Amino acid sequence: MFVRRLAAVLAGRFVGWLSRLVRIGGGTAVSGLVSITIDPSFVVVNLRGLASSVAITGTNGKTTTTAVLSHLLETDGRAVLSNPTGSNLERGLAAAMLPRLTWDGRTRGFKDLHGVFEVDEAAFAALMPDASPTIAVFLNLFRDQLDRYGEVDHTATAWASAVTQLDRRSTIVANADDPTIVAVARRHRGRVIFFGLDVDGLQGKPDAWADAKRCPVCGGRLNWSRVVYAHLGCYTCSRCEFCRPDPDVRVTTFQSRGLQGSDFTIVTPELERRITTRLPGIYNSYNVAAAVAAGLAQGINLEGIAHAVEMVDPTFGRAETIDTSQTEILLLLVKNPAGANQILELLRPTVSSLDMLMLLNDGVADGQDVSWIWDVDFDGLAPRRIVVGGKRGQDLALRLKYAGVAPERGSLEVESDIEAALDVGLAGTPRRLVILATYTAMLEVRKVCAHRGWVQPYWQDVA
Repeated sequence: MFVRRLAAVLAGRFVGWLSRLVRIGGGTAVSGLVSITIDPSFVVVNLRGLASSVAITGTNGKTTTTAVLSHLLETDGRAVLSNPTGSNLERGLAAAMLPRLTWDGRTRGFKDLHGVFEVDEAAFAALMPDASPTIAVFLNLFRDQLDRYGEVDHTATAWASAVTQLDRRSTIVANADDPTIVAVARRHRGRVIFFGLDVDGLQGKPDAWADAKRCPVCGGRLNWSRVVYAHLGCYTCSRCEFCRPDPDVRVTTFQSRGLQGSDFTIVTPELERRITTRLPGIYNSYNVAAAVAAGLAQGINLEGIAHAVEMVDPTFGRAETIDTSQTEILLLLVKNPAGANQILELLRPTVSSLDMLMLLNDGVADGQDVSWIWDVDFDGLAPRRIVVGGKRGQDLALRLKYAGVAPERGSLEVESDIEAALDVGLAGTPRRLVILATYTAMLEVRKVCAHRGWVQPYWQDVA
């Protein structure tokens, strides 16, 4: 066992060093792949060796929630081990651990480290029963990458099975506003902390394309008195007693400041605090509430949490700003209907003055099935200018045409090559270019920007 572990560390660290040396990447995945190939127990063993561990999973918001919680713990004076680049498969977790291991395979201060990891939905089900994290955070469950994950019921079933196997000493932090998440969390034998939004003035029925309209317990119709977006909100079953639980951590007011951020009130059983954050959109209030709930479970005072949250900037590709010296680029990741619709809702108040670049790829990390774009509400979108690109740029251009998208300055401009599409977008943009991009397209844009000296490579930027 020692020899295998030693080989896993040596080989993984060497490959990571080589990857960075020849500039083919930051070693955020390939080094970990080598390590777990040699030692399949690599991640589980090291997770168990940490002072505490938090596994954050869900369709949307993993990277931001991980960043917020990591910052909360660091502000509280704790040393944190994380995967801030968003490499969230088993190989990504392994790669994040490697720099903390000595060349002879021994841990370096693991007992003093607090792990905060975003974990891919499928990887969570495979790894966490054995790892038994201190806290497991479930954010939401939306349709995403159907070719890889299948329907949401498939993921929910896998999560429920994993939860029943968790050590009862583990704490679950779960989104009370997502009925599927609630059903999963209630399978746990130990402590469950719920978070949610109790904000007045929201709509009373789920979006037409919402992924959870039936009771996860009996299959009856769910009725909503309030919906935040998609199927997230306040619900009761028309047939059985299943209903939204009262959140332990609640957002009670919300005020958007557009792309500049938002203001909201966090309420816990002990304290109430108004928070100003640079994270835009009501969807980010869920991410913050989840991080706050996990922070409270870790023993951090809400006053300290509130101050720390106010200092958090958007993570790379998630409302990230890149300055070219001539143009401000706003980079927004979109990868499924729920997320894309929230981004568009955020942009609509000022959309008529915006220059936009929309990029659609169909790589494995994006989901090769791009039919989800037909569930995105593009109707009535009328920016100043739109450039469309990516491997499936023509598909997106067709979708926008059917939605009646009408740029103020002429017709849609289509350029499949992402660097060329970026240049076309920048050529006609006096001040700001808003980029909506799927995952691999977002990484390609950042790679181009890094090559031109506008931003650091993402694995350096988050170091």
